[in-house]
Amino acid sequence: MKRFAVLLLCGGFFTVAPQAHCETVPDDLATQIVTHLGSVSERTEHFHETRELGVLTHPLLSSGVLVFRHPAFLEKETLSPRPETLVIDGDTVSVQRGGHVRHILLAQNPALALLATTLRAPLAGNMAALRQAYTVTAQGDMGAWTLTMTPLSEQAHKMVRQVVLSGRNNAVESLKVIQANGDRQTLMIDH
Repeated sequence: MKRFAVLLLCGGFFTVAPQAHCETVPDDLATQIVTHLGSVSERTEHFHETRELGVLTHPLLSSGVLVFRHPAFLEKETLSPRPETLVIDGDTVSVQRGGHVRHILLAQNPALALLATTLRAPLAGNMAALRQAYTVTAQGDMGAWTLTMTPLSEQAHKMVRQVVLSGRNNAVESLKVIQANGDRQTLMIDH
């Protein structure tokens, strides 16, 4: 579970918005959404994050800036409550806190590899990568959509119960991660 907590550090590029109507639409909508997301080659967005952990009585709040560049660069710079930078670039994750930088290869950490896929594949328009890791369903339409991702592997399911991306057109408004233990992380994007 600690490994997935590290993953959640990266999770800040999205926010949870109210769901569109609850009609589930066939696979084609999911592919259309991911294709539209991938049409934006670079994104820089401010975010607010809430983490609800079962061991705490109050949620943890943070905010900062997210940057994505095709094909595989994602940076989450947390500005508040304390500075921290997480970068996923290619096959490496770097975490900088208090002047110390730690580098981790995705190939050596399956939990981080799943997180990298979860965050980068939709933004890169890579539905094939999403389908290798998740069952992906879509609701709504391009004006207000929700992608729900459920892990395929038993190992991933022990860390993550579900990931929900919500947005409009080619913009992500939220990301909600529900961990296997019930902890939740919600990232809201300020547009």
